[in-house]
Amino acid sequence: MALALTFMDRKLTDSVVVCPDGGLYYTLSTTHGFRGRKITTITAASGLVGIINWREDVFVLNGVEKKWNQIRARSGGIFSSAREWNWDGRPYTLKYHNSHKELLATPNFDSTAGTVRFATYDVHLFQKNDPAVLYLPHQMQDEIERMFLLMAILQTEIDRQDSEAARIFPGFHFTC
Repeated sequence: MALALTFMDRKLTDSVVVCPDGGLYYTLSTTHGFRGRKITTITAASGLVGIINWREDVFVLNGVEKKWNQIRARSGGIFSSAREWNWDGRPYTLKYHNSHKELLATPNFDSTAGTVRFATYDVHLFQKNDPAVLYLPHQMQDEIERMFLLMAILQTEIDRQDSEAARIFPGFHFTC
């Protein structure tokens, strides 16, 4: 069984994330400038803060700053969409499934926690839209690991959304 954390807003970088009982788990807020996103700050209910600097391609977590090229690598070959994200020797492979409706973060080390699953925001024409949901295994108790995976998943999903928007509306710049 996994803990389902629901994003309450379609804009993932400016949302609150709640537990099944409605309790606040994370708060996400993003600053924007003329050229789009600047910094997304993620604050856990416990007080832990993670920062995504979109302009500098940097994560800051628990006071430690790392560039994306230090913690992210292509995984599975040149044509693979899988990416390996690694924080403190705990590598995870992030890969989309089900026509980009689901992103799985699978540990590449001995872990009892298991796979983290992210269901993307799903738009429906004649019924209520499905919010984005992050499913964390109950065994995953390390708060820094959870925050890092949330940051990696957000970066991956926002990058996918930006690429899709650029494909549909070439020459137009979006800031989700």
